[in-house]
Amino acid sequence: MEAAVETKQRSSTSFEKLLESGPVKVIFKLPWTILSNLPGFSMLKQPVSYLFSTQNKEETNPENENSSNSISKPPLIEEITIPSVSDLVKSGVRFVKTKGSVSTISFDPKKVTFYLPATSLDVNTEVILRNLVAYEVSNTSGPLVLTRYTELMNGIIDTEEDVKLLREKGIILNHLKSDEEVAKVWNGMSKSIRLTEVPFLDKAIEDVNKYYNGRWKVKMTKFMKVYVFGSWQFLAVLAGVLLLLLMTLQAFCSVYHCSSVFHIPTTTTST
Repeated sequence: MEAAVETKQRSSTSFEKLLESGPVKVIFKLPWTILSNLPGFSMLKQPVSYLFSTQNKEETNPENENSSNSISKPPLIEEITIPSVSDLVKSGVRFVKTKGSVSTISFDPKKVTFYLPATSLDVNTEVILRNLVAYEVSNTSGPLVLTRYTELMNGIIDTEEDVKLLREKGIILNHLKSDEEVAKVWNGMSKSIRLTEVPFLDKAIEDVNKYYNGRWKVKMTKFMKVYVFGSWQFLAVLAGVLLLLLMTLQAFCSVYHCSSVFHIPTTTTST
């Protein structure tokens, strides 16, 4: 038993010495030296950094340490972008109806729950909403709460499937003919003429996006769509890297027998 352990230790020591030898270092460093000089190698840095980036880049930015500073800034158009109900449900988000008004809207990252108040829609809803939004924009100097709420609903509802999911949770009370008509009502609401800040709604949107964009499934989907299926240059560079690595492995095995280095048993055929 001791002899076997000693033999194993000697073999591992010899393998470490082999890796530290000059020729092996040159062989392993050669592909990375070549790759660093390739013009297309920079294309690989962005996808890799995207996959392994932190969920919230704002946390590493000292300018964003104070959340009150970010809330005090007027929201940008990009901040209104939010995943649809269907996408959020697929990523594990639960939708729960609240008993209050629009002020009860929030997102709980720990429970992964999006709280929304119930909304009833009938044939008069679209006209009423448009008039209320127009009145709020023209007569309110403070936060445009209703306008921001319509933008939120417009963002999370894209298709009738989104309406169906909210209707099943009791968040949407549909008195129209179909869920498709409800989706058209929300999608037909125009965006606000001027930007405004509604802290509790902006916080909910920010928390939802932070959770959704931090999911590995979402990251991989975006990675495949943007860098793989949408970029033939990336595929060409990746194929070149794989080919170069295989050539390096072949060169290594031609100098040092891989079967003896990695202790791969060889089979002999008898005639």
